[in-house]
Amino acid sequence: MSTSTLRDRLFDDNGNLAIGEVQLLAGPTVIWFALFLLAPLAVVLYYSFLTYESFSVIQEFTLAAYTETVFSDTVLSSLTQTIGIGLVVSLITLVFGYPLAYFLRFYTSENGGILLLLFLVIPFWTSGVIRTLGWLPILGKTGVINQVLIMAGIIDQPLSWLLFSPVSQVIGYLQNYIVFMAAPIYISLSQIDEDLLDASETLRGTPLATFRHVTLPLSLPGVAIGCMFTFVLTIGNFTVPTFLSGGSATISTLIYDAVNRGLRYPAAAAMSMVLLAVIFVFIYALFRRVDISEIAQS
Repeated sequence: MSTSTLRDRLFDDNGNLAIGEVQLLAGPTVIWFALFLLAPLAVVLYYSFLTYESFSVIQEFTLAAYTETVFSDTVLSSLTQTIGIGLVVSLITLVFGYPLAYFLRFYTSENGGILLLLFLVIPFWTSGVIRTLGWLPILGKTGVINQVLIMAGIIDQPLSWLLFSPVSQVIGYLQNYIVFMAAPIYISLSQIDEDLLDASETLRGTPLATFRHVTLPLSLPGVAIGCMFTFVLTIGNFTVPTFLSGGSATISTLIYDAVNRGLRYPAAAAMSMVLLAVIFVFIYALFRRVDISEIAQS
């Protein structure tokens, strides 16, 4: 088939993709989406309405997994803690990620900013478990930070709250997810028209006023996408709460325990569906406030 013939089949007289050809091109994506996302979710949803007894799943429709597990005090407490951690980590990651993205956009060259941003991906060349365990010799009582503080005479006794605490959890999340916050913000900042910044300066706008009225509003789509990535990855993370929290339970650890210790698939499925619902609510509320269509079209 010649190039001109293929072009005639794909595009109509106005230069737009023909509807039939659009469906044909989208077919593989739709099939992949259905097989590897919708079908597994349907299986999980189905199992969440079954019951469990003596290490066996009973094929009987019931709401026991929700009424007895999801709405128990332990799960509700862990769910609240998980959501709180996700929101706090998203906020802290934004506090560190936005200045980083701003610096890479306005104080480095375009190629330099991209190169420096790629350096944040280097830790992902190793396993997430290794990255998390690497904080133990740094934050522990005999770790690097405590030893340096003791040698400097700043403290007399090691700081026990550095490890197995909310502090170590936040540090672990921050290391893992700051790139997911900084990268979308950097992309949004890179798409800001320089003429708008020049116009603000021409109108005698101070740097703070320019940032408040021009830079910040135009970068909000990147902030929203970064918050989405960070929140979703945080509340679904298993390694950080397992190795750095000191035993505090999150929904992800409860799902793991339900499957690993008792093969309680209905309970694990029900908690998974609740976690998925929380993610959908968060994303819906976030994108109701911030329009990301501009960054998506760029």
